[in-house]
Amino acid sequence: MTHSSVSTDQNLLSGFLRGAILVTTVINVLVGLAFLLGPELGLMLWPTPIAPILMRFIGSIVFANGIGAAMIAQRGTWEGARVLFMVALIYGVIILVALLYHLLFLAAPALFWIYVGLDAIFLGPIVTIFWVYDRNHRRI
Repeated sequence: MTHSSVSTDQNLLSGFLRGAILVTTVINVLVGLAFLLGPELGLMLWPTPIAPILMRFIGSIVFANGIGAAMIAQRGTWEGARVLFMVALIYGVIILVALLYHLLFLAAPALFWIYVGLDAIFLGPIVTIFWVYDRNHRRI
């Protein structure tokens, strides 16, 4: 058996993970579009006011992540998913630290504790999936 045939079989994402990535795709595309079109639609998607150009900037990043997730789900390999999971992990940790800093030292609105909770909840599976798949992939 060649190295490439082993890595192809063991590099595949589980059906459940591919499904979760597809759900992420839909959420990211919809949230990205909501931010992109928020100024025209009069949407307030953040607990504090943000400038329309910043809404579009956020929307474009979230939308692009959704397109990347769709491509990952279609390909279905850890090799394809690894970078997006690393981005999600780094983003999640930075946001958690930044939100905590603002809440504890800069008197951010208490509503941001919801964002902290959601971020912490999503970091658990991201860390677990990254650790399990990356560790298994390195064994090949």
